[in-house]
Amino acid sequence: MRDNLMTLTSEERNPASMNLPHMSVAESTALMNQEDEACTKAVREVLPEVNETIEQCIAALRRGGRIIFTGAAHSGYLGMLDAYEANATFGTHGEFVSIVAGNFTDIMKTDGGAEDSAENGALDLQAREVTAKDFVIGISSSGRTPYVIGALSWCQKQGIPCAGLVNNKHSLVSEVCDRVMAPTPGPEVITGSTRLKAGTCQKMILNMITTVTMAQLGNVYENLMINVPPVSDKMRARLAYILTQAAGCTLETAQARLTECNYQIKPALIMELKHVSRCEAEALLSDADGNLNQIL
Repeated sequence: MRDNLMTLTSEERNPASMNLPHMSVAESTALMNQEDEACTKAVREVLPEVNETIEQCIAALRRGGRIIFTGAAHSGYLGMLDAYEANATFGTHGEFVSIVAGNFTDIMKTDGGAEDSAENGALDLQAREVTAKDFVIGISSSGRTPYVIGALSWCQKQGIPCAGLVNNKHSLVSEVCDRVMAPTPGPEVITGSTRLKAGTCQKMILNMITTVTMAQLGNVYENLMINVPPVSDKMRARLAYILTQAAGCTLETAQARLTECNYQIKPALIMELKHVSRCEAEALLSDADGNLNQIL
C-alpha cells in the first residue's frame, strides 16, 4: 500500500551498503559517491515536470504572488534553506516563503510529531494568507506525509496552484496537487535516511526552481548576480567586483557608480553601459519592470 512506509522505494535496503560499518573510510566515501551518481539521473528524468513547475513559479511572481515551500523535517528544512538563500543571491523580499511543520524556530526544538497533522498543513497556509496568486510546492520524500498532503489538499479545494516534490512514484501526494516532481534515486546507503540521495535530489531541484525563476525574471545578468543586497562590507565588495565584470570598467569606476546609486547595481550597470544618467537609468528600469535583460 502506498501509505505503508515500509513498501516505498526510498525505504528499501541497499545491498551495496549492507557491510557499511566494516568498510574502511575510503571504501565508504567511494560507495556514497557512487550512489550519489543516481541523483543526477533521477533528476534528469523529471526535468519536464520541473520545467512546468518553474513556469508556474514565474507566472506566480509576475502576478504579484509568492512561491511557498512547505514540508516537514529535512524536506522542510531544504525548502527553508533555498527560500532564505534566495535573498542573499537575488535580493528577494518575500518572493520565496518556507513553512516547516511545527513552526520551525530551532532545529533541535522542532515538534517531531508535527508532520502527522494534515489539518495543520492547511492551517499553516491559511495563517500565511496564501491565495490563488501564490504557488505552493509541498516537499515530502515519502510522498505520504500527512502535513504536506493536508496543505496540498487545501490548495486544490481553494483553487490555489500547487505542485509536489517527492522521491517515490505514484505517491499519495501526486493525487492532491496539479503536478508532481518525483525523482527516485533508489535505496539509501543508510536505510530510510532520506536526507541522503532523496535530499540531494530535492536540493538539486530547488536550486533549479529558485535560480531559473530569478534568471527568467531579470535578476541575473549574463551569469552574474545583480541583485545582491548590500548589507555588509563583503556584499558591497562583491557588488563592485560584479560590476567590473559586467561593465568591463575599473574597480574605482564601479565603486563610484555604486556609491552614486546607493549600491543598487542595476541602475549602476545601465549608467555605465548605456552612458545615461542615474535618473534615466532608473526610468528605463521602471519601464522594464526591473528586468535588466530587456534593456541591455
